Amino acid sequence: MAFRDHLNCILAIGMLAFVTPTIAACSDNTNGPERVYIANNFGELIEESLSGPFLQEFDRGVLERAKVAGRIEQADYDEAYSRFEQCMRAVDEPVTLKKLSNGLYKVETTPLSPGESLDSAMDKVTECSKGTTFHIAGLYGIQQGNPKLLANPDQVAYECLEAKGLVSSDFSLEEFTEAMTKPGNPGQSTQDRVPFDLYEDEAQACLVGANMSYSKG
Repeated sequence: MAFRDHLNCILAIGMLAFVTPTIAACSDNTNGPERVYIANNFGELIEESLSGPFLQEFDRGVLERAKVAGRIEQADYDEAYSRFEQCMRAVDEPVTLKKLSNGLYKVETTPLSPGESLDSAMDKVTECSKGTTFHIAGLYGIQQGNPKLLANPDQVAYECLEAKGLVSSDFSLEEFTEAMTKPGNPGQSTQDRVPFDLYEDEAQACLVGANMSYSKG
């Protein structure tokens, strides 16, 4: 996994790595896959973050406002990423932020410096995320990309793609999961195995909203 993929994974998950992804489990569709949820409601996730590690004045304030409003505002999410970007620039790991159609950011990194290890770079990411994106990125990602609070990221991405008309019943959730998670035939890329453009903005919005990172190169 490349540096940028590690980075986007950390930013997307953040505090949510401490949350058990089967808080609520049930099936509301007897003819389809089991629908397992990460929480009963979004407020539970905000409460989890408010009792979590690494909170600082800025992100605690964002979460307190979200607790009252029931949602994180785009302006607070933007400010979190602005602070993260400034920190990364200050530690010589500049990043480029691309805002997708659902308001989420995809983060592009610069190559590792000669002699620099991935672990060293990721330590900088972790430190810069504290007080900025550590809690906010994952929560806002769920708010925008997974409002049903589904635990299965493949299901999150697939239902988003389906809603946008990028996949149909001719390409099932099971086929999508296999294409995205298992190797294909020799010389066959993931792009060759799906019926939509992986890198188009609407598709990227669905994938990033499901904590999936796919970049060219």
